[in-house]
Amino acid sequence: MKKRTTKMIGSIMIAIVLIVLSACGSSGSGNTTQGSGGSAPASNDSNKPKLGIAVIDLKNAFFVRMKEGGDAAAKDYGVEAIWQSADGSLEKQISIIENFIQQKVDVILIDPMDAKGLIPVIDKAGEAGIPVITMGNKVEGKQNHNTLYPDYENMGMIARAMATAMDGKGQIALLTGAAGNFVSDTREKGFKDVIQKEFPDVEIVGVQPTSFDPAQAQRITETWLNNYPDLKGIAVITDPLALGAMSAAEAKGKQLIYGGIDGDVEMHPFFENGSMIIDVLTGSARVGYWNVAAGARIAKGSKFPTDLFMPTHFIMTDDMALNLKSKGMEFRHITPQTATVIATGYTEELGPNQPDERISGQ
Repeated sequence: MKKRTTKMIGSIMIAIVLIVLSACGSSGSGNTTQGSGGSAPASNDSNKPKLGIAVIDLKNAFFVRMKEGGDAAAKDYGVEAIWQSADGSLEKQISIIENFIQQKVDVILIDPMDAKGLIPVIDKAGEAGIPVITMGNKVEGKQNHNTLYPDYENMGMIARAMATAMDGKGQIALLTGAAGNFVSDTREKGFKDVIQKEFPDVEIVGVQPTSFDPAQAQRITETWLNNYPDLKGIAVITDPLALGAMSAAEAKGKQLIYGGIDGDVEMHPFFENGSMIIDVLTGSARVGYWNVAAGARIAKGSKFPTDLFMPTHFIMTDDMALNLKSKGMEFRHITPQTATVIATGYTEELGPNQPDERISGQ
């Protein structure tokens, strides 16, 4: 089983690399433009509203799939999506946004590197009359919309499920994204609060940022396994980090349990072998579709509240749910198979024929 699992992780990580290389080698098609930063010019197609989208890193598997879903939304809604990668740099992301302002795009969407550090340039866009959506982040700008998930509650449930699976005792660790990133910080707090308040015999031996990089997650996990040979589990704030951690653990012949957020299909085999206890479906492509759909509707005149909310779902096998129920924990879940149906049905769920309330979560 160990050899089979190791090969499985290796194959999945290779597949992610191929997806990344394919995305990086493409300049986009149809109504989208992709770049690694700087000042990609907007198209001359003046008939389509233009959305400038500044993401953290288009080499990351999550953002690759987010772009795929966003491109589908751009096509469905008849807008042009101009994608730019900050490559993990706050300064570069600020520069990208300033270029979008100069280009006078219709809406700017940002996955913020730093929830506070971007406020001045976000306010600058607002002053220029350009609506801004901060994706997955609560940013206290003057005019921006925030597209949010119940991150604190979801990560708390992950902590609860993993600690219950550990019979309420033992060592656990957490891989985060980047300090100052609202999503990462909120998920970290949700995880730590539940462990510290509800499971006094579970010790958090490490909380480490990774810059959302699975390779860093692998190196950090190697260090943890050397320092904490009794480590039982690792939680992650985004699924690709779990693959890095799994690779390190398998190389050392260590069986750990995992929990994370995204609902990536690559995690499904690890539900089957029992190592993945729980995941949360946001769905990277679904997230991309939702955000671009919101931007397109705003560009075409829809009025939304400041905060918009996406529904999420806990993913778990029925067998694991029964196991946790026997230990006193019960909650609503969907299976990995159902998660796949929801994650790929975003056009029907969030397409242009749906009312604005479906997008806003109101």
